[in-house]
Amino acid sequence: MTIINFMPVHRQAPVALWLLKKDVAAAAEKIAEAGAQAVLMPAGDEVSATLADALGESCRVIECDPSRGFVYANGSAAAKMLDGEKPLPSCCEGDGADRCLNGSELLAAEGKRWVWFDGADEPVEVDRVVSAESLVAAAGADDAKAVGIGYPSGLLLRPDDTSKIELCSDYVRVYTSKNCMAKALLDICTLYRHESCGRCVFGYEGSHQIATILADICRKKGKPTDLALLRDLCPVMQAQCLCEQGRVLARTVQSFLDLFEGEIMQHTTKKVCAAGECQAFLTFHILASKCQACNKCVDSDVCEEDAILGRPRFIHVIDQKACIQCGACLDICDNGAIVTAGAVKPKCPPKPIPFKRK
Repeated sequence: MTIINFMPVHRQAPVALWLLKKDVAAAAEKIAEAGAQAVLMPAGDEVSATLADALGESCRVIECDPSRGFVYANGSAAAKMLDGEKPLPSCCEGDGADRCLNGSELLAAEGKRWVWFDGADEPVEVDRVVSAESLVAAAGADDAKAVGIGYPSGLLLRPDDTSKIELCSDYVRVYTSKNCMAKALLDICTLYRHESCGRCVFGYEGSHQIATILADICRKKGKPTDLALLRDLCPVMQAQCLCEQGRVLARTVQSFLDLFEGEIMQHTTKKVCAAGECQAFLTFHILASKCQACNKCVDSDVCEEDAILGRPRFIHVIDQKACIQCGACLDICDNGAIVTAGAVKPKCPPKPIPFKRK
């Protein structure tokens, strides 16, 4: 059985739906040529009725829960939707009798692939066989340090990598020096964790353990042994998970560790986030060169923890031990004297000092 999947695997990259809405009639012809028995569409999408009319009785249009995306790419899970069952995968994609074809692959030209770069307003057409270097050029990104290819590839590549790969995902993200790779990996693993079906211990518990370990790392609670634990867990998941979701997650984690183990390790050994994206690693400071001792930030209604120290006509400082990094003080200062800092801290007075007006 052939099923065409128009459910966005990544919500920020609805490539198949975008192509479908451009020409529903042409899409219906290609679906009929593929001999599909069913089409999966997001529930409530207005184009579903239009597509159903164009297909007639030759093919069913099934509306699915749009809060999930990965699971519908599995053939055995997609087939269960035809009988009104939950889309639980029972085998890896390609191992069962049912085939689920991505709508973006069906509607793309031969040798081409439409991909949605993170943050873009619409997808772009690229060669199906590409290099990481060409993807960076297509994204128009500056200061790239890695290229992430989404499900089902789950790969992280160096931006200058010229080796060719077959692009099998609708979603590509180019990471720069402003991105923390530990937080980026946590965001990916949290998404996989949300869609874990729970049919196997290695997939369900493995995704939970990975997300928990990375959450601790990004919250300044990580241990030096965490990365070694991830290294041990991922090969087991790749070998034992019943469906490809757990296997792709494990491959993604390994790709991140292979390229950025040192950066992620800094979160546990040096307790710093070099990119300054992890909130727990940020510190708040008051710049002596800009503080006008206006006393707005000392107001008890601004800082509930009384972490800002000082008096009128004194340059204020922040007690880092009392500060809970809520950010309430950032917008109250008219002079822009309160700032956040990551691994590099500004030079600030250790205690309030008299303010001399120039």
